Amino acid sequence: MKTLVAITAQNRKTIFEHAGKCRNFLVYTIKNNVITDKKLLELKKEEILHNVLHDVNTTSVLYDVDILLTRGIGNGAIQKLAKHNVACYKIEETDPDMAIDKLIKGTLEAVAPVSHESSGCNCGHGHKQHCH
Repeated sequence: MKTLVAITAQNRKTIFEHAGKCRNFLVYTIKNNVITDKKLLELKKEEILHNVLHDVNTTSVLYDVDILLTRGIGNGAIQKLAKHNVACYKIEETDPDMAIDKLIKGTLEAVAPVSHESSGCNCGHGHKQHCH
């Protein structure tokens, strides 16, 4: 089974702290715990999450990913993405490749809330949890 992971990377080098305003995402394809592809996804201004999440009739290419890693995202956006089966991890890591490595190894720490039941933490208490 393959997993698609999008990481907010506005400057294309570090994990960005505002998912809703981000236009550049690094998208990793992971199969059997191995990265098989990494590409840059560039969104148009009207395609940013802030815009598409406020319009229920709009779709997003980000709805096709399984996991979204970012340094900042609001609870409302997390819940809206969860309706499209996108698990959101708000993390403190700044290096995209390091975050993916930790995600694969099961050692990536997320700051709650995290949206998806399979993510391991949905309590909303604001503490750190390991993502598996």
